[in-house]
Amino acid sequence: MPPQTKDDEQCTEEAIQIPDWVKPEIFEDLLKQQVKNYKETKSLRATAGVAKGENYATIMLRVELDVETEESLCPFQDQSQITKAFMLKTPHDTDAYRKLLQKSNIFDTERGMYMKVVPEMEQMYRDVGLEVKFGAQTYEIPATDNYVLLEDLKPQGFRNADRLEGLDQAHTESALRKFAQWHAASAVRVDTKGPYEEQYTKGFFRSPEIVDALFNGSIKSLLKYIEHYEGRETYLKDLLSISEKFEDLAVDICEPKPDEFNALNHGDAWSNNIMFQYNEKNEILNTYFVDLQIPKWGTVAQDLYYFLISSTSLDIKTTKFDYFIWFYHSELVKHLQLLKYTKPLPTLRGIRNDLSKYSGWGLVCCISIMGFVLLDPILDGDGGFDTILSGEDSSFKKTVFTNPRYRKHVDVVLPWLHHRGAMEYN
Repeated sequence: MPPQTKDDEQCTEEAIQIPDWVKPEIFEDLLKQQVKNYKETKSLRATAGVAKGENYATIMLRVELDVETEESLCPFQDQSQITKAFMLKTPHDTDAYRKLLQKSNIFDTERGMYMKVVPEMEQMYRDVGLEVKFGAQTYEIPATDNYVLLEDLKPQGFRNADRLEGLDQAHTESALRKFAQWHAASAVRVDTKGPYEEQYTKGFFRSPEIVDALFNGSIKSLLKYIEHYEGRETYLKDLLSISEKFEDLAVDICEPKPDEFNALNHGDAWSNNIMFQYNEKNEILNTYFVDLQIPKWGTVAQDLYYFLISSTSLDIKTTKFDYFIWFYHSELVKHLQLLKYTKPLPTLRGIRNDLSKYSGWGLVCCISIMGFVLLDPILDGDGGFDTILSGEDSSFKKTVFTNPRYRKHVDVVLPWLHHRGAMEYN
């Protein structure tokens, strides 16, 4: 059975406050395109698109519209009414979020990713005879506010895996194959057409405020509670030393190096941003990416560490890490060759060397990302986006770093990273 998630619970259906600009009329042109014999929209409803506590960075709404048609679409029904559903992503209405959008409009970036970058990559595969789809269909509506409007994937059998359990080998391989296809297409695109526009290449971690709050704040909180961690004596001295350079570890990976294999990173590659489609036998049919707000051009070590450290199950997180890199590399080379990449193909040794070079980024992911992924949903209190960006220690941060589930992972991952040189900085 594919794992059940919080999205399947009743709490996704509870009514929420709809933004003032979300009115039936702004969907009218879209509905006329999608609904044969469209007459009028009778009503609009919005519910939470994901369970409370499952999404930190944006507000996700499931918008349902009851549409009346000129005539019944089914001869056995008297009422000529159907319901269309969409997923609508909107920003948090907070000061911190507004300041963030002033510096980088991640909603414009994500719409561009869905409407320009992704279709181009999908067409590249179509041109060589392979059907590859990376995500949901996106739509435009006449709205001036920040938004991303997507098709509802749930009726097609897509859902997230259980982030608290972590991905097993089959799910991890399916995701890595999709990352390899994504990275390959973006590398070939730049090789043949030139670089992407800057809004798709800079990522999220160039902002000093973000780096200080998310990374420096996390290492300070971890060190405050590290006395609870088993085996800390073996690495604590080196961890204390590297903690003074923690910001540098995050910044270093932001600058692409010409001697490395570079591609367009997803940038936020954790399990809730990956959806799996299943057949009636509960086998994985397809894998889609969501939340394309913070792409970044550079070493693929960013996506690989981010995903494998944050989102795999504990029993395979370190024991199968090297196998997963081999698997990813084989898929990457296969798809680069399919797309007729003209530069030298990245070697397995080269990918491993980049992972070794950026092992400190793996440490950043362990301390600044993995804890949020493994945390039980915060239904009340101070677990919001502003709290995460504040950089201050709080009851929420204490919950992250003393969470027994995180401690089980960190007791394995920190020594493993230590042995890989992640706590050295030259």
